[in-house]
Amino acid sequence: MTSDDHMPIERYYALKSMFERIWGKDTYLDLKHCSDLKVWKRYCERTLRATEIAASDTVQVADEDWHRELCEIIQHGIGRIESAKAFDELFQCFAATYAEISFHQLGFVPSVYPATRSQLRKGNWRLDAFRSVQYVQNAEQKESLIRRRKK
Repeated sequence: MTSDDHMPIERYYALKSMFERIWGKDTYLDLKHCSDLKVWKRYCERTLRATEIAASDTVQVADEDWHRELCEIIQHGIGRIESAKAFDELFQCFAATYAEISFHQLGFVPSVYPATRSQLRKGNWRLDAFRSVQYVQNAEQKESLIRRRKK
């Protein structure tokens, strides 16, 4: 697909919708029929940078290694995004980076290499060997959630 082609609106709809939720309704107009790889790269990179800022501002109890490792994952993802030459490559880099971030937030990114296969069984997926994750909610946060649900 060249940058002169018009991309069907339903193509990549889930990602368009997610970007619109994060960046606002003007994003929809930017991406509606966009077939310009540079525009999509900009939103992918911007979203990764926002994740880094959000983690820095939000995660109050974590060791410095956790923050450093998260920054490394994000910077590696940005590098992959910048080097992507096609949409499928861009989106697989973006998805892989978020999979790494998700596992990192749970404790660490598992690696069973050089094992032949990992089993999808309870007990095999404890990711607290190095640190534990704890989610807490104070009274103000709970009230905010209740108000949000009532809207």
